[in-house]
This record gives sequence, C-alpha cells and structure tokens, in this order.
Amino acid sequence: MKLNLGCGADIRDGYINVDVIKSRGVDVVCDISQKLPFEDNSCEEIIAQDILEHLTKEQLESTLAEISRVLLIGGRLKVRIPNINAIFDKFADDIDTRNLFLYGDTSQTGVWGVHKACYTKKTFVTLFKLNNLELLKFNESDTNFEFEFKKSNSEIKVKKILFINQTLGIGGAETFNLGLFKWLKNQDIIIKSYTTNDRFNKMLGDAQKIPVILDIIGNWRGLLKAIIFLPYGLWQYIKLFFIDFDLIYMSGFPEKIIVTPIAKLLNKPVVWVEFGPLETVFNKFFGLPKFLYRLVSRLPDVVIMPSRHTFKANVAITGIPTAKVRIIPCAIEIENCKLKIVNCSVVCVSRLEKGKGQDLLIEAWPRVLEKYPNAKLKIIGEGSMKLEPCKNVEITGYVEDAVKEIAQASVLVFPSLWELEGFGLVMLEAMSQGVPVVAYNRGTAPEIIDEHSGILVDDLAEGIIVMLKNPAKGGTKRFQENYTFDVIGPKYLEVFKYALAAHTAI
Repeated sequence: MKLNLGCGADIRDGYINVDVIKSRGVDVVCDISQKLPFEDNSCEEIIAQDILEHLTKEQLESTLAEISRVLLIGGRLKVRIPNINAIFDKFADDIDTRNLFLYGDTSQTGVWGVHKACYTKKTFVTLFKLNNLELLKFNESDTNFEFEFKKSNSEIKVKKILFINQTLGIGGAETFNLGLFKWLKNQDIIIKSYTTNDRFNKMLGDAQKIPVILDIIGNWRGLLKAIIFLPYGLWQYIKLFFIDFDLIYMSGFPEKIIVTPIAKLLNKPVVWVEFGPLETVFNKFFGLPKFLYRLVSRLPDVVIMPSRHTFKANVAITGIPTAKVRIIPCAIEIENCKLKIVNCSVVCVSRLEKGKGQDLLIEAWPRVLEKYPNAKLKIIGEGSMKLEPCKNVEITGYVEDAVKEIAQASVLVFPSLWELEGFGLVMLEAMSQGVPVVAYNRGTAPEIIDEHSGILVDDLAEGIIVMLKNPAKGGTKRFQENYTFDVIGPKYLEVFKYALAAHTAI
C-alpha cells in the first residue's frame, strides 16, 4: 500500500485528504496529527509534500511516530518542506511575496493554511532519526528541501553516559543527579561517573575521583591554582575519552568550559544542565568566566534548564542558542513519611547564607506570634550567615533527615531571594508530604507552587498566617503528577536520545 498525504491545498478544517493508492484509488479523510487509521507495517511508500510545515513541532513529532508505525521496514518516505533560507534569499526585494511563502496562503484554506514551523536540514533529519527513519537522499529545489527516508529497525538507544562533575559539596544539583542516575540505571543505562568530591563519589556508588579541582569561579587563590594545574587537569579529562560511552552529561561550570571543546574535537555528543542563573558567576574576575563560557556556549548539543526563570536569566547573556534549550523541571525521590503534624509548627530548610532569606523570616516572625502565640519556627541548615535569636525560634544546623522534619510541620517557608536560585528542591519535598509552602512571588516559586500546594506572597508573615489558618492540601497530587522521576526521567532520556540523533544527523 502507498499513501499520499496530499499537500497544503488539500487541508480543510484541520483534516487532510489521504490518497490510499492500491490497484485502484481510494480516498480516506483523516487528521494526520492524530492516530492514522492504518495497520502497523502496512505501507511501502508514503509521500508528504508541502504538508508537514502545517503542523506544530509537537504535532510533527507525534505524526512521525505514526508514519514510522505504519511504514514497512525498508519502506520509503518522500517529503518536501520549505527552505526558509532560500525563501529569504530569493525574495529579498519582494517582502510581501516572501511573507506569503513563509506563512502560507490562507485565502482558500483558512487557519490550517498557515505554516506553523520551519526547519533546518539538520533539525529535520534529527526528528526523523528519532523515529527510525534514515536519510537516503537530499536535494535543494528552488525554495524547498526534498528528502527521501527509509524505515530502519535501528532504534536510537542510550547505553552508556559519561558524567563529569566538579563539586565541593552536596547540594540540590547533586541530590537531583543521584535520583536521576538511579532512574536511568533502572532503564539498563550505565552511568560512568567522575567527580572531585569523595562524599559524592561514595553516594554515587561506583564513581571515580578526579584528582584535581580547577576552580575558575571561586576566589582569586582558586583561580591562580587552576591556572597552575591546568595542564595536569587537561590530561585527567582527556584520559576520560578513552572510556567507552555514548555521550557526556555535565552540570558543573568548570568542566563545561574544559571538557566540551575536547568532546567536539573528538566528535562526542554533549548535554549540559544549567541549574541556576549565571549572572553573578559571570561578573567574577572582571568577566573572565563569562568570556570563557561564551567561547563554548554554542558547542553542546542540548542544554537543559529546570525553569523558565533560569531560562530567561541565562539565554540573553550566555550565547546558548535558544533552539538547543529544553526546560525540564527537577524531581526528587521521596516516599510519604506519614508522620503526625505538630500543630502551628513552621519549618525552613536551606543553607544559611545571604539571599536565602532566613533573616527576613526571623524579621517577620513576631507578627506571626501576634496571631499565633504558640507557633514554633525551626530553621534547619548549615552556613556562614549569623541569625539573631527570636522567641519560639529554634536554629538546629544540619539534620540527618530534613524531610522528616518537613513532614511534621504545618507549613514550610521558602524565603529565598538568592540570585543563583535555579529551582528549590525543598519545595518539592514539602509538596511530597502534603505540607503547604509559603514562598515569595518571584524567582522559581511561581512555576512550582499553585493555589493547591501553597501561597505566593510579598509578605512572609501574612502568608504564614493564612496557611496556618487554611492550609493548602493539594501539594501531594501536584508533586506526583509533575515532579517524580517517573515523570522527569523519561524527559531527560528523550533529550539524551535527541543529542545522539542530532550529533549524527547530516
């Protein structure tokens, strides 16, 4: 069986005329953005000329999955789409005609006549490779790209990931990566980890030590030491490329600067995750980190960011191409503690440092006591910031099980105004236990907290009082639907597959 998916002129009210060519012509009308009404492996050839640009990128991805499903192994797919660069070149002096070519003629077909997406050759081929469609032929014809693909049985698979990380301690990024790697290992993916931190290596289980720290974003002493030990550090990183792996995944700043150019020279795909805003880091050492970062910022195949807040803060200053960015929230691996809540108890869990907001919380606390005289506040965390004591406030320092402390609280307060805050895993910890969150209405909190899981405020005291009186009770459901590794893990895996496909797309 052969299918002709028609062309843009055949579109009527969102449906597309599909001509099924057998010994006699038969017409079937269907919406190609939905499941195609044909059996698996039933087509030997599909023609899609001037049609796929009428789909959004998300619709195209699902349509390609359907095309791959119905196409026989070895079957052919012929595609024609607009070549945007050729359109700009050809109609440089005729803007109205150029715009007509770019956006489509809607005079006859209405809104479905418009072009919803355009692609470079590499991006287009990458999407097809992800659906087992291998490029056979390519041609540039006037203002169009013409492709011929063949259905193969070789699926893009991620088998071995090399993780490189310079870190001085265990924070939110390390906690997230531990959970992610556990999920990936459950998918039979091997993680080969190399970090500079003994404790982190022990937590990772089978990680190995990088024997040198090249700290280019710390203090002047660290920078000088990094310069002196750079040749030795380079050799330690170069040795990692003798290991068998599919792609490199990195979350720390220094290794991105050092390892990414080596990976590109040796033709290895690279995925970055940028957990937080970089402006403060960029301003160090008269802008040297920014200069170094921008030298390599176009090299990774994909860059993951956990929030729109982080994306907006970084995209204008980093030089990372927007098309390479994927926004994927963080996740945590936690079970419900099911502990009894201590009435009128408030907890804050975070490092004690400027910008994290514990000082603002203590300042607001007396107003909470005016309404709830028996309320108790527990501030948990280590750090250099000194806090003034206050009535009914306990400052505990580090605790072994912070989630247990959160689970027993009536309210968790996330008072952070920190410039480098990229997400805020403690909010997920509270949501996982059904504990309402009070957070400032800025930064990452508006993307995480809704009316069912807490309250966003400009006044901490007011928010705490509201939550103590009428606590939000829908945080657990929101957590389970959005922030578990069963939800986030597959999204990371799809990014890794995309990076592999993009790296080999011609």
